[in-house]
This record gives sequence, structure tokens and C-alpha cells, in this order.
Amino acid sequence: MRKTAFWKQALVSAVLIGGAVLAWQNRDALRTLWATGTAPDQRQTAEAQGPGTPVIVADVRFVQDDLAFSAIGTGFALRSVTLRAPSSGEVTALEIAPGAKFAAGDTLMQLDDTDERLAVALAEARLSRATSERDRYQALQDTGAAATARFEQAQTDFKVAKIELDQARADLARRTLRAPFDGVTGLASVETGDRIATDETVSSFDDRSRILVEFDLPEALLGRVEIGQTVTATTPAVEDRSFDGEITAIDSRVDVATRTARIRAAIDNAADVLRPGASFSLRIDLPGKTYPAVPELALQFSRGELNLWRVSGGTAEQVTVRLVRRREGLVLVDGPLAEGDHIVVEGTQRLREGAAVNVLNTATDGSS
Repeated sequence: MRKTAFWKQALVSAVLIGGAVLAWQNRDALRTLWATGTAPDQRQTAEAQGPGTPVIVADVRFVQDDLAFSAIGTGFALRSVTLRAPSSGEVTALEIAPGAKFAAGDTLMQLDDTDERLAVALAEARLSRATSERDRYQALQDTGAAATARFEQAQTDFKVAKIELDQARADLARRTLRAPFDGVTGLASVETGDRIATDETVSSFDDRSRILVEFDLPEALLGRVEIGQTVTATTPAVEDRSFDGEITAIDSRVDVATRTARIRAAIDNAADVLRPGASFSLRIDLPGKTYPAVPELALQFSRGELNLWRVSGGTAEQVTVRLVRRREGLVLVDGPLAEGDHIVVEGTQRLREGAAVNVLNTATDGSS
């Protein structure tokens, strides 16, 4: 292998050193030349942007803060009572059967009433006699042939006889159990021939024309509900169906332990497919106020405040807002914003109050 002559090596080294020195002395010119040759597109983009901080904006739009609230409740009959024996005795007739329908006043159960009927007949006879005596002494009193004291005694006897008849009829009425209102009976706890005591439980009795469902509503949502507002309900007892109802009552106080208020909704049950005691899943749409909606990227948190930048007259203006709710990529805020305001969503970090901005896009609504 042939070795390079020493003088040639020295010459090459001198040339390299001289080139390096020359490049260092003209470094600014070389940098400009390099930028001109390698980034023409970037230079053209910068020139096209013009003066001001480049930003991308979106339009403010107003959205109603509606909420869908779900709850679990228990169903009750519109009216519901426990039937009890009106008096003691032997059951001689029983009409009660599960699901049987009755109108108000219909006979549900009959007790042996032989003694009571005899008592009514005896009271009627006594009243008839007392009435005749009173009328006879009344006629004699008018002619002056009867003493006043005897006439007053006849009047008293008549009043007593009438009271005794009313009492006997009341005792007879208590031997019959009647429907208190239109409704249906449940399972009977007695049978014909049983002897029962006064106030002994006989059966349940419900008016199922409407089902009442009660549920708890957080106090923060109380201002959104009102009487007559619609609800939608489903129940495992009736699959693949939903039922419409309305709010009929709002409790007058908030529970201090749960911070909720009791709400009652009524569901029409004309088809008689719903049952008291069943569980219900309820959904209620709660209307809210209208607020400005902006993309979440537009918000900045600084010094304990939530801010965003609005483009007004080609300059940046900082606006302080309050967060209301996040919804599907948007944020509902409360602040001095108007429909169609241009809000900066990209480039916020380089902005200052009153700084000129260069909008790079055509603004769209806050959903973009």
C-alpha cells in the first residue's frame, strides 16, 4: 500500500480548515440560502398568514340545558283499603274473589243477621204504636180534653221509639260488608261458615284505575319539575311496554337526611295491566335554561377563573365564564357571550388581551 506524501496531506488539511473558517464568517448568508432552497412552502404560508397571531375559531351557539332523570319507584293503587269485618258473627255469604270487580255499595260479605232483623221489626212496631199515641193525644190536646203532661209523655215516647228503630237498622247494616268505592278485591282470608270478630281482616280492596308511583328527586332538580309534567314508566311485570304518566304531587319539604323530595306520578291503568306494589323504572325529561355552548378546547383555567378568548374587531378579548355542564364534546357556560361570537379554539396559548389575531378558518358552530 502506497503512502500519501506528507506535503499532500498538509495541503488537504489547510484547504479544509480554510473552508471551515470561510463558512463560519458567512454563516448568516448560508442560513438564508438554506432556508430559501429547502422551505419555500413554509415561507409562502407565513406570508399568506399576514399580521397577527394565527388562530382557529368556532361560533358560539346557545343550547338548552335539558336533563333526562331516571329513578326507581313503587306503585300504589289510586285508592287502597284493607277490608275488615264490621261486626262479629258467622259468615253466611261471601262474594270476595281475587280480581273480582265491584261498584261502590255492592255486597262483599254477609254475616248472620237474624237477631238484627227481629230487632228492626220490634223497633218498627214500637214506633208505630208511639206514633199512634202521639197523634191521638195531639188531637185531644187541640180540644182541651187531654192533659198537657200526658201529651208531652206521648211525644217523648215517639222520639225514643224512632231512635230505637234507627239504632236497630244501624245494627242490621253492620251485618253486611259493602264495597267502599269502585274497585277490585284480593284474596279473602275467611270462608263461608267462619265465625269472625269485629275488625278482623277480610281482604284487600283497590281502585286500580290509576297507579300512583312515588320516587325521590334530588333537591337540585326541584326547580325543574311541576304538576302535570309527563313521565315514562316501565315495569318488569309487563315486558316490552312503556306507559305514559304525569306528575300529580310534589312533597312540601326536602328530607334533611337524603336531600331529596318525594314526587308522585299517576299512570292511567284503564286496561288493568298494572298492579299495586310493582316496581317501576321512571324517566322524566327536565327542561333547563339556555346557555352558550363552546368547544372544551376553548376554555382556560387561570388564577381560579375559567376564561376563553373572543375575537372582536380582529383582536383578542378575554372573557370570564362559569362552567355549567359538559355535554357531548361541548361545554355549557354562563357568561357575557352572544350567539355567533367567534371563540378561539386553537392558538389560545399565544394570545394576550388586545393582541391582533389572524383567523385561519371560516368559523363554524360550537359543535365542530
